[in-house]
Amino acid sequence: MTRILAKAEIKLKRIFQLNFRKSVYNKTRVWNFNWEDSVVMRKLRFILALWAAKLTYRLLRLAGRSASHNPGAMAMKLCPAFMTLAPKAPLVIAVTGTNGKTTVSNMLTDALELTGQKAVSNRLGSNIAPGCVTAMVHSLSWTGRCRVDAVVYEVDERASRLILPYIHPDYLVVTNLFRDSLKRNAHPDYIFSVIDTYCPDDTTLILNADDLCSCRLKPGSRHVFYGIGPLPGDHTEPYNLIADYTLCPHCHSKLKFDYLRYHHIGHATCPVCGFESPRADYLVTRVDAERQRLTVRTGGQDEVYRLIHKAVFNLYNELTVIATLRELGFTYERVSGIVDQIHVPDSRYNETTVGPVTVVQTLSKGQSAVSVSRTFELAMQKPGRKAIILAMDDPYDRQGSIEYEGWVYDVEYEQFAVDDVVQVVAAGPRCFDHKVRLLIAGVPEERIVCDPDEMSAIDKVQLSGVNSIYLLYECTIYEQSCKMKDKLIKRLEEV
Repeated sequence: MTRILAKAEIKLKRIFQLNFRKSVYNKTRVWNFNWEDSVVMRKLRFILALWAAKLTYRLLRLAGRSASHNPGAMAMKLCPAFMTLAPKAPLVIAVTGTNGKTTVSNMLTDALELTGQKAVSNRLGSNIAPGCVTAMVHSLSWTGRCRVDAVVYEVDERASRLILPYIHPDYLVVTNLFRDSLKRNAHPDYIFSVIDTYCPDDTTLILNADDLCSCRLKPGSRHVFYGIGPLPGDHTEPYNLIADYTLCPHCHSKLKFDYLRYHHIGHATCPVCGFESPRADYLVTRVDAERQRLTVRTGGQDEVYRLIHKAVFNLYNELTVIATLRELGFTYERVSGIVDQIHVPDSRYNETTVGPVTVVQTLSKGQSAVSVSRTFELAMQKPGRKAIILAMDDPYDRQGSIEYEGWVYDVEYEQFAVDDVVQVVAAGPRCFDHKVRLLIAGVPEERIVCDPDEMSAIDKVQLSGVNSIYLLYECTIYEQSCKMKDKLIKRLEEV
């Protein structure tokens, strides 16, 4: 009888992962069923969490919500190990970085769908753990089986430690690492250390060869590099207010830049120890903005693609997608056909022409001085007289009035101190902080208009004598910015 019980005990341990202990009082065996460790219960909790997340998504969609975050939060609440237990798709791609990750991940998802693959991503928003779990939920059937060919995760760089080890991506695409919100991301070296520590060693990294920070990630892993060769207007010395990488990462000597595009994006060498930016596997050798053509050299061959957008930062975004698709095994002809059909997401950039005036609505990531400075530069590249609307206040911060406003002193407002800018409208609760920075930058006070209410600020925009109006908005107020744009277009149509 004892032998039979012992055999039964072993079988039960294997099936249910039961824990047994001996009573200190009567020396008899007591079954202590650990529901958390039970294989059956883990599977049951996973399925229940999956159903709850899918139902939550449907209910929120019926209520008119985007449902990008809460379904995943529900799944993680009911099953903390959801990411570990969920079946993985045949292809898993993670996209992270300071700027451009939303554009790249959305275009990459569109491209995969154009190849005939069934792909899902967290394109509706929420790039932290719950948002990634929501995308994971969409990739699974009600029975918990993977029903897609690929999943593209947009991953917040700071949250990568909570995501990358569990989704275990086949490819990690890093757009760049810049100085971002100081209260969230501290310094790019800190974000670098997070990604470098938590990215799995066997993941292939697709990196920006021109970014002196992110190009050094995971030195022991497989790398694919992309970059852009010399362009007209490049510099050879740092010229931006933010220049975080001017010294060699090895010997700390001053770097020599063969060409410098902006901030620390360019090609650098160290005259002392010989350090240099990595060689790009996919290198843009020619940009023909007039004919909208982009020439990429790879494997000793030149490949010509359609130029999706002329802004330099979008050149990098397009090149990132091209390099990723080519690494996935798609031919040049196939990728060229795909690039002809994709575009920068409207939530990041769109234009509307009303009579002689072009209205440009473009993301200007608040509290990220690099992103804002680059969108300022984009606006100034367009010829003609222009009005600028600044709507870059974060509504979540404004509720508690704790937003750190020091970032505006790293933004290059000096670009607006020219005659072509006939008016700058600062809208939102922090409008007067922007006014102070504009005055320091040398913008005449008579050209500056302030209004704490974004919608009423549209009534103060000068419509006569301008060729274009730029609406620069914070990513958290995209819907509000669409209302602002609609009101602006209505005013133009009435005129």
